[in-house]
Amino acid sequence: MEIKPFQHSVYDHLDGKDFVLALTSPRRSLILKELGFSFRVVGSNFPEDLDKASMAPRDYVLQTAIGKGKAVWDELSLKGETPYLILSADTVVECDGKIFEKPRSKEHQTEVLKFFRDSQIPQQVMTAVVLIRRDDAQACGYRMETMVEVSIEIMDSPENISDDFIARYVDTNEGASVAGGYQLLGMGALMVKEIRGDYRNVLGLPFRTTFKLIEKILIST
Repeated sequence: MEIKPFQHSVYDHLDGKDFVLALTSPRRSLILKELGFSFRVVGSNFPEDLDKASMAPRDYVLQTAIGKGKAVWDELSLKGETPYLILSADTVVECDGKIFEKPRSKEHQTEVLKFFRDSQIPQQVMTAVVLIRRDDAQACGYRMETMVEVSIEIMDSPENISDDFIARYVDTNEGASVAGGYQLLGMGALMVKEIRGDYRNVLGLPFRTTFKLIEKILIST
C-alpha cells in the first residue's frame, strides 16, 4: 500500500514562506525534513561562549539557542531579508551538575566517556528549540517561542565498556563533534544501556515537540 504524505494545516501556513534553519547540523536538517518541512540553512555566527558557571544547564542551553536564532535574524535583516520563520536549537548533556558540550580534544573526550561509564549517573540530554516568526506589530519585528526537551541516557557498566573500547571509539572521531562525545547514530550506541524520552531529542531535535512548537507559533497564537 502506498504511503501518502501527512496532511496538516501547519504545512499550508508555511507554503511559499521563507523558513530558515539557523543550524548547519546534518542531523537536525534530517529530522526537520522527516517532519515534512522545506527550509534553507543559514549557519549562525553566535560565539556560544556563555558562562556555564553562572547559569543552570537549562538556562544555558536555552540562551545559547536564542543567541543562535537572533544572530541569524540580525544577519539577514542587515541584508534586507526578513524570513517568515527561523528555527534554532542547541543541545548539551548535563551529568552530576556539570554541562558537557563537544569535547575539546581526544583526551577530554576520553575523560568524559570514562566519567559517564564509571559514575553510572544518568545523563540529562537537553535540547532547546527556538522559533522566531516575523511579526511587524512587534517593536523588534518578530515573535518568539521556546521550549527545552529533556531525555535521559544511562551508560553501560564498566564491565561492558573497557578502557580499550573507549580508546578505540575515540580514535574513530565519530563523537568529536557532538555534545557528550559520543554519537548514537553510530558505534557510540554500543555504550548506551538505556534511553528514556524522545530518541531524536538525543540526536539534536525533539520530534513531537518541535512540530507542536511550530504549530503553536503559526496557528495557535
